[in-house]
Amino acid sequence: MDTQEAYQELGLDPSASDAQLKANWRRLVATWHPDRNAASNAGSRMQSINKAYQHIRQLRDGGGEDQNESSDSSADAAAPETAEAEPDTSRKTHFRKVRLSMEDAILGCTRTLRGHFTHVCDACLGKGQRVLAKACGTCKGSGAVHKTALFGWLWNEESCTDCGGDGRQRAPCDACEGSGERTVAYRRRVRFPAGLREGHVLSVPSSHHGDVELGLELQVEIEPHPLFTLDGDGVLRCEMPVNGYAWMAARWVEVPTPDGLQQMRLNRDALVYRLNGQGFPTTLRGPRGDYMVRVVPVFPDQDDPAQEALLDQLIAATTRTTAADRNQPMGQWQRRMKRWNSSTKESARDD
Repeated sequence: MDTQEAYQELGLDPSASDAQLKANWRRLVATWHPDRNAASNAGSRMQSINKAYQHIRQLRDGGGEDQNESSDSSADAAAPETAEAEPDTSRKTHFRKVRLSMEDAILGCTRTLRGHFTHVCDACLGKGQRVLAKACGTCKGSGAVHKTALFGWLWNEESCTDCGGDGRQRAPCDACEGSGERTVAYRRRVRFPAGLREGHVLSVPSSHHGDVELGLELQVEIEPHPLFTLDGDGVLRCEMPVNGYAWMAARWVEVPTPDGLQQMRLNRDALVYRLNGQGFPTTLRGPRGDYMVRVVPVFPDQDDPAQEALLDQLIAATTRTTAADRNQPMGQWQRRMKRWNSSTKESARDD
């Protein structure tokens, strides 16, 4: 990579200051790091970004390819070791998903999150090496090595693999032990406010974990609930079967709510019931909306002779009670039926 390509990779021109150089590099690393970017070319793009930054940094520090380096061994021995770039202690962000139950999303909760965050080593920019101010021992600082060919009569010149062709000696990075990556463990206690929905992103302030200042970006997922459903309009709903006779008799039943079981009285004239203020919060940290419960009356099969006998007794008892009351429709109907039947019989006798 030449100098012009390096500046183009970082989106800068050669007149950019050192502060602009580092700021652009940090921004691009945060965007293209494979832990944060799922694009297929994220890894290769990260390598190009780091290579461009390293190239420009070396030029500005006086160690680039445009400078003449002395290969004098005594000078090399007296020179101090230098890293490719100074460590970056800027804030890093770890993106992860968190699954909440429906109750936790409705009522809010506190969770302790544990995990590991792997990032590019700031000391070596992911190379796993540090550059020394010494000439490469393999190529003697020339950046090229001779390779014999044709029975040793001729030789070719190839780029030195030990120094990458720049003639400077390398050593494993002390910070990452040559891996190019560093991993930190974190443990954070996080408060999830009431009203979080699927896809919400919660930002957790950064804190220090070792020598890394790490912030969390948490994407919320809501686990499917066995009893409750949340409509797109934010209304919490539940559909439950109830005994058909209990529904007809307006009995009390237990209804599941986000706060636990609650008694609710049935009404044979209604199938949908509204429980005010017991649903999902209308806004984040806001008041709770209504909870809609739909009941489905269920009646037993009539194949059981014992059940049929009980139903016959119930029908007979209720018929006698309602027929005896002159103000009830059944009592009025029975009287009209009796008068009609008597008149029909008299007409038959006259004929």
